Amino acid sequence: MSHKRDKDKDPVTDPTELPEAHLEGLGASFLGGIEQLRAGRIDQAIKTFRGILAVEPRLPEPRMELARILLDTGRLHEAEAEAKEALRLLEAGGQWIEELSEPIVLGLAHGLLAEVLRQVADSDEVIFGPPERFHALTNEARHHFAKAATLDPENQHASYHAFFMNLEIPDGGMSLAAPPELARDPDPTTD
Repeated sequence: MSHKRDKDKDPVTDPTELPEAHLEGLGASFLGGIEQLRAGRIDQAIKTFRGILAVEPRLPEPRMELARILLDTGRLHEAEAEAKEALRLLEAGGQWIEELSEPIVLGLAHGLLAEVLRQVADSDEVIFGPPERFHALTNEARHHFAKAATLDPENQHASYHAFFMNLEIPDGGMSLAAPPELARDPDPTTD
């Protein structure tokens, strides 16, 4: 895909104004990173995704894959930073991969960030730290799980956590809150 260059636009702030020659080969590298990940070559996949981002840091999909690896390997603070940046890029219209719809990719990004935040909130440093930080993280995770479930109702992970975090999903009627007949009686001594 090529773009006609507008001399009044700044290529640093408007990615549609950059020549795309620097993107050549990044798609193949991205797929190679996915294959490395599937083959269990985690360190090589990290190196591949970081290499892609060194060439073009505004690509959210390699950043999401990197965040997922960091999450899965317990590097939660790095994962949080990468997931937040990927979501920021996507919300600015920076989706690179066209095989998935924008709502699905955004839903995946919100779900990824929500899972990172949920795991950070479950860490000892947060559990045994100030309660305000725990509540802020869980509230932010709830927000992102709800957004993920709204954007992509097929996202089972987000729907699962949205349900167990007792969220109402604002999409015109879908509620993931427990129905009243399943609500627990707060006083277990009564029938």
